[in-house]
Amino acid sequence: MADFETLRYGVHDGVATIELARPDKRNAISAQMFAELGDATENAASDPGIRAVLVRGAGPAFCAGIDVTLLGQLAGTRGARLRSFIRMAQRPFLVLAQMDKPSVAEVQGHALGAGFQLALACDLRVCAEDVRFAMLEVRFGLVPDLGGIHRLSRLIGPARTKELVWTGRTVEREEAERLGLANRVVPADTLAKEGEALAREVAASPPIPVSLTKSLIGRAAETSLETALERDGQAQATCIDTEDHREAVAAYLEQRAPRFQGR
Repeated sequence: MADFETLRYGVHDGVATIELARPDKRNAISAQMFAELGDATENAASDPGIRAVLVRGAGPAFCAGIDVTLLGQLAGTRGARLRSFIRMAQRPFLVLAQMDKPSVAEVQGHALGAGFQLALACDLRVCAEDVRFAMLEVRFGLVPDLGGIHRLSRLIGPARTKELVWTGRTVEREEAERLGLANRVVPADTLAKEGEALAREVAASPPIPVSLTKSLIGRAAETSLETALERDGQAQATCIDTEDHREAVAAYLEQRAPRFQGR
């Protein structure tokens, strides 16, 4: 169990759980939380025993965005100091996107600004019926700089992304599901159960093809069909030579649950 002040971090049955733990502040992200999120995501990414990552927020809100007191502290910051802070803040968002393990965001209540971008940094999102997404940075004279524009435009297209970023309007459950921001929408009282179930479901899959397909899907929009087919073939050659592939075939023939080892 890692020791954090703004987060709770735990590992159980191959799933690492990262819980934002400032419920009295609606899990608004302070400088310390940015740093601890970076450490927690890197812990999960580098631990060979972890097969999936679950990101959640304590209390009624997933994350209200960047702590406004931090915005005040950053006012007037320039040059190398500002660039250093931005790189530190961006670190967990980049790690979640680039780690070879699937990640699931469990989102309830408000997911605003940096909180919206944190949910987008995860591969999948299970949302409560009271979910409210909004990208508020432009209202504060800023841009979403944590990868949210990149991820959002891939999910819903450039025109809808421009609308949400420029207006800062709220997206609620039905629209979130229709646009593809939510993989599943569930009652609030079952959110924890449903989020954990999905994380454990993907964690139970053989990790090598999960990792390879995460990379292939992530690059699909920028790849020609010919290049995609070449990469698919290379990935398949890797998979077919693994013990997990042989175990999957044997388990199917023997009508039993497979036991994947990640090799």
